[in-house]
This record gives sequence, structure tokens and C-alpha cells, in this order.
Amino acid sequence: MNYPNYIFDLYGTLADIWTDEESPLLWNRTALWYREQGADWQGTELRKRYLELCRQEQSYFSDPLGEIELRKVFAALFAEKGVRPERALVEDTARFFRIFSIKKLKLYPWPLPVFQRLRERKSKLFLLSNAQACFTEGELRGLGLSDAFDGVTLSSDAGIRKPSPKILEILLERYHLRVGDCLMVGNDPEADIAMAAAFGMDSLYLKTATSPEGPPPLAATRVLLNEDYSGMETLLERQ
Repeated sequence: MNYPNYIFDLYGTLADIWTDEESPLLWNRTALWYREQGADWQGTELRKRYLELCRQEQSYFSDPLGEIELRKVFAALFAEKGVRPERALVEDTARFFRIFSIKKLKLYPWPLPVFQRLRERKSKLFLLSNAQACFTEGELRGLGLSDAFDGVTLSSDAGIRKPSPKILEILLERYHLRVGDCLMVGNDPEADIAMAAAFGMDSLYLKTATSPEGPPPLAATRVLLNEDYSGMETLLERQ
């Protein structure tokens, strides 16, 4: 028997990702983009100020798991050079930055066929991810997942990130879900599995290339360690 609701992590669980935000080439390209829009930044200077603004935004949160909104940072970088950006320019800047920071982004082989079968069985699918909406909205389209979910909660929108139980509580309340009707699926022992366990929610731990080293979490209801996804449907069933 299936669960009525499935809550999925995104990066590392549904999709394999590798980004590099330290590359000088990334910052030189981003500085060139800013200069083309009238904001005179140089690569090294831009990276330093970006990180300072990120720390500044983070300092406004009393909770260490508070999540900043990077759109504010990208907009501030324009404003400091005398440019008042429209929202569309901020969105384009975020996409530009993200595209050139990504080294790898691909969907794992199991989500689309498994999602289809879960849909056929009348289950609902939700996304709960530590992610910036200005990056993730476009990436969901590129991965073929833009219409895959009945609801999406991202940390940048919620202002809090996993493993804080607050972000899971936000999702449950927003979509009127009962804990006992949900299975959390993720690849991080703390951010996904421990968070679900704090609510008494069942969970499936997938050990993938981006999972932390170490044994599987004891709190997981079930575990897949070897990336053999042939048994995914059985693992997703209520036991």
C-alpha cells in the first residue's frame, strides 16, 4: 500500500549536482555581466562583496538555520554601483550566475517513472529542499520536474532550512498534510532523515554520491545504499 503523500528532497536525492562557486572564471564572467548592465565590478572585488553581503543577510537571523534570499544580494550588488535593477534583471542575474557555477546537473534515472506510478495510485508528491528559488525554479523545468509536484517548499521562500523542523512544519501546514500519511525521501542523514524522525514521520534514506560519509542513519525507516533503483517502488510502499 502506498503512502498518500511523498515528500522529496531535490539535490542529491532526485538530481545529481556539482557546483563550483569559487572558480575565478565564474566571478570574472559575473563581473562582466554586471558591467554590461552598468554596475562596474571586477571579479575578485565582486566575490568579496558578495560573500560579505551574504554574511550580513545571515546575521539578521537569530536562528543559525535561517535561510537568506539571494535575490537581495544580487540586487544590492547593483545598487552599490548606482544601478536600480528591475526584478527581471535580478532574476536574469541569478540565472546567469547559477548556470556558470554548475559543473553537473542531471536527474537520477528513477524519479520520472516512479512518479508516474505513484500518480497512477493517487498519491501526492511534494518537494522540500534547501534551495534558492531564483536557481531552482528554472532547474526544475530543465530537469522535467516543473509539473511533478502538488506543492513545493524551498528554504529561501520559507526563511529557514533543513534540518530545522520548522520548514517541515511549514510544508505540512501549507498543504494540510498529516504526519502519518507522509514518507520523507532524502539523501542526507540530518537534513532529511533526522528532521523527519523529529516529527515521527517515516523516511527513506538514499545514499548517493553527495551523501555524507558514514553509516546509514538509524532513524531511517528504510534504506537504499547501492544506487540500485530497481526496488524503489517496494521501498516506497508502507510497510
